[in-house]
Amino acid sequence: MRGKQETVYVVDPDLAVHDAVTTLLCSSGIDVRCYSTAEAYLESNPPQTVDPGYLLVEADLPGMGSLAFVRQLRTQNANLPVVVLASTSDRDIAAQALKAGAVDVFDKPLISGRLLDRLRSAVSRNALVDAQRNQFRNDNP
Repeated sequence: MRGKQETVYVVDPDLAVHDAVTTLLCSSGIDVRCYSTAEAYLESNPPQTVDPGYLLVEADLPGMGSLAFVRQLRTQNANLPVVVLASTSDRDIAAQALKAGAVDVFDKPLISGRLLDRLRSAVSRNALVDAQRNQFRNDNP
């Protein structure tokens, strides 16, 4: 995660996940914002105000649910990559979330070293895709 400061948004009802991800990423100089529900995230982050970054979403979200949340995000802010956090019992939801537009699925429990490496890799991939998309738009007005 280089250049412009990026933010990792965590949407998970488990406060222990908030603490673990915040501790890991903040110690690496990454801004983290946590929410317990999709609705809380959406209320705090209208699409036009979202900082660049990455979104970690629990597969089994209460309320709106992760699938509806990912679909809504895709219609509002297609440039914010979404990663689904899934336990083995959530694999069906995770697969559906990938079809809905999530870019990856991370297994729970989170392994701290792998989380940071995978986030950096996914953010780099997303930046490359954005650059290619912008170049295509510039070449094809």
